Amino acid sequence: METSIPYLAQDPIFNVEKPFDTDVPVDHIPGARASNHRNDERDLKVYPITDPDEWDLDRHGFCFIRAKTGLNAEDALTRKKEVQKDYWYEIEAILHERFPQYSRIESYDCTVRKRDPDFPANIRLYTKVEQPARRPHSDCSPRGAHMNLQRAFPGQERFWEGKDFDILNVWRPLRGPSNDWPLAVCDWRTIDPSVDVRINDAIRRDRVDENAILHFSANHRWYFMKDQSVEDLIVFRNADSFGKRAQGFHCSVFNPESNGQPRESVEVRCVAFR
Repeated sequence: METSIPYLAQDPIFNVEKPFDTDVPVDHIPGARASNHRNDERDLKVYPITDPDEWDLDRHGFCFIRAKTGLNAEDALTRKKEVQKDYWYEIEAILHERFPQYSRIESYDCTVRKRDPDFPANIRLYTKVEQPARRPHSDCSPRGAHMNLQRAFPGQERFWEGKDFDILNVWRPLRGPSNDWPLAVCDWRTIDPSVDVRINDAIRRDRVDENAILHFSANHRWYFMKDQSVEDLIVFRNADSFGKRAQGFHCSVFNPESNGQPRESVEVRCVAFR
């Protein structure tokens, strides 16, 4: 698939200023900036997954699981708070079966997205349903992983401080087969973290997170699942507590071959202890 990806540009400002972005309006604040990012838009190929079984979480940063789940699109879009715990339990059971090395798995976030028909031509801040994320990123850095847990499980630091854990995402479309703005994942073996990865402050309405963003490299190899169904789960590692394992850098990409309905998707973020 021929498409483009808006990498983070290598900018001299990062010698004196940490990268940051926000989803909070700042136009009313004199001198405020929503971000210090510049785009480095690159035309490239994203390759279709031909054999889902060949991808390994610890080598590539992502893998695929074929599994049935009970969450339907309408409930996810209209009753997320009421149904997310049941979905969390389903995802945790699927992960325990696939990854016996984890002694405990706790879900703590559920994000539902529905692409607006004018995305991304008319970029604006969406408040009700999140939009696809175009910038290639990992949802948290190793430091950001601890920040996630402090927010999700307040007052329980003794249960994770010094522990070996991963922050995993489980992503799937809500309706399928889906080809609209698919999730593309980058093979970790093609990333040089010392050069390609930049730590970023993600400023939200009620908090500051820390994630990681990619600079362009011609070595990167990107992949997507064509005709992804609701039973095709993409599992990727955002970070681990010690910063030593493969990460699943990802982004949504325009698919020029898609003529289906705007993509709807759901993703669960969880902590998995070893």
